[in-house]
Amino acid sequence: MKKILEFTFAFIVIAFLLGSLAGFFLDRPVFLSYVYSDSMTPTINRGDLFLMNPFAKNFEVGDIIVFHRRDGWTVHRVFAVTEEGIITKGDNNVATDQQDGLYPPVNNSDVAGKVVVLFGKPLVLRGGGNLIQSLRARLSNVYAIAVLLIVGAFLTFSGDSKRKKRVKYYRVSIRTLYAVASALIVAGFLFVTVASWGTLAFTYSSTLAGGQREGWYLPGSTFDKNLSVENKALYPFYYFISGDGERAQLLGPTFFRIGGGSSVEVPVHVTVPEDTKIYREEFQVRSYPAILPASLVIFLYSFSPYLPLVAYALLISAVLLAFYHLAGISEGDVLRIRKRRGSILSKVLGDG
Repeated sequence: MKKILEFTFAFIVIAFLLGSLAGFFLDRPVFLSYVYSDSMTPTINRGDLFLMNPFAKNFEVGDIIVFHRRDGWTVHRVFAVTEEGIITKGDNNVATDQQDGLYPPVNNSDVAGKVVVLFGKPLVLRGGGNLIQSLRARLSNVYAIAVLLIVGAFLTFSGDSKRKKRVKYYRVSIRTLYAVASALIVAGFLFVTVASWGTLAFTYSSTLAGGQREGWYLPGSTFDKNLSVENKALYPFYYFISGDGERAQLLGPTFFRIGGGSSVEVPVHVTVPEDTKIYREEFQVRSYPAILPASLVIFLYSFSPYLPLVAYALLISAVLLAFYHLAGISEGDVLRIRKRRGSILSKVLGDG
């Protein structure tokens, strides 16, 4: 039973690390994120690293959530929950994010997760976010992935040294371990890709006082607006924008290839309804890494937004299979884990 618990713990840790690393490269918070402003001081300070639950779906007043808005990812507290969406506010801010009409209420689809709280306080690592920012500034994507592959290969294929004293081992097939790790990599990629999908949203008012404030328009009038789509990842992505409705229509192309750290402006034409009230418009944004030909992704997307994911899964599986054969793993290769007390890591790296 103890061995099962240890391996279960190791599996959870590995899944946690894979998800966090995937989020690191895709600029999508998964399990960890950090604060880069003072809006949540003193609860979470600038540069603090915090733990989040990406599977949370229901949010209540007082929860601290991580959500996406047009200027990037933000961590703020839930101030109110309305029919239009979630009203948010930084603990160090005087007003809510939505008070001046600059940001619309937050949709559940724009929320990446909820900050994990223990005994009423969020779990944070003071200054941990500063380290991540430093790494992202100094390490390129290629170098970081190369380091991970080298470390992973060392941990997986490092040879055993001889021991004078005979010891007992658990024997685990490397082929089985590789298959499980490959499945986790593919599943992690698909999860993070789908989780990165979101919406472009904005609100405006149909009012007889149209023109007196930004976002106020006369009933029956029209206006054009530019929405910004930004790729904060380190490498190019394909973006598909959809969601034309009766009131708002996209102008121009709906497919973009955006390089790392770049953005594009998407023009929208809006016809203001006659009924005087606040309206919210949304456009779906789906992104895919630019590692497949654009023509293929566009063709598959025309049938279903999930069909390109099948092509990506096949590509990653093919690469992993090729690496498997290049590594020369045979059916008889096993990983021996010593039958003694100690951590999982010490057992895996122990002499044999």
